[in-house]
Amino acid sequence: MFSFSGLTKEQVLRLREEFGVYAVASGRVNVAGMTPDNMAPLCEAIVAVL
Repeated sequence: MFSFSGLTKEQVLRLREEFGVYAVASGRVNVAGMTPDNMAPLCEAIVAVL
């Protein structure tokens, strides 16, 4: 299950390179892979690239 994040290709690339967070180049994020343990680091990474 994916959700469109609205992130740009550049932001998705930064997530991958700087935080090891992988998303589709279009900005879609696999929400089925989110857990209580990885939610905070994911949100912090997204905020950092905005």
